[in-house]
Amino acid sequence: MDWYHANGKNQTRTAHHFNEKYPNVQIKQPLILSWLKAEGKWQDDWACSEAWTAKRIRQTQHPDVTVMMDQWVSEVMADGVLLTGEVLRQKWTRFADLAGIPKDDRLKLSNGWLDRYKTRKDLREYKRHGKAASVTQEMADKERQHLQELLGTYSVELRDLFNADETGLFYA
Repeated sequence: MDWYHANGKNQTRTAHHFNEKYPNVQIKQPLILSWLKAEGKWQDDWACSEAWTAKRIRQTQHPDVTVMMDQWVSEVMADGVLLTGEVLRQKWTRFADLAGIPKDDRLKLSNGWLDRYKTRKDLREYKRHGKAASVTQEMADKERQHLQELLGTYSVELRDLFNADETGLFYA
């Protein structure tokens, strides 16, 4: 509100100013109008509150790297590739190189950064055990194709197919 009053009281220009400064917020003129209508109430609340706290929208330090990272993670997850923390860190560094960010301005890529990034993108880490860890996706696809060819060759009906694994051996 202070910027609005100090710079000519133009709602559209105020929205444009803060959209350039904070590109992730996207303020529009009707929002400025609603803030102006409630400005008196807000000033009273601000003056009366001794321990005023407010949450703020956090801006990323390097939005262009974040956009590249988000796009890459979406594409990789769609392809079913397993991501590890180290892969995410290396990819962020590579995108920072492409964006031309100097080494001393880069993020530290700590475990805290990694945890928050995985939380933001709803990424989970799964460990593969036993046979699942020893087989590549290509081998599994090739074997699935081979089984389909065998089933077609010997004309096996679907009702005659059963899933059998070791769990039946350990029922008790």
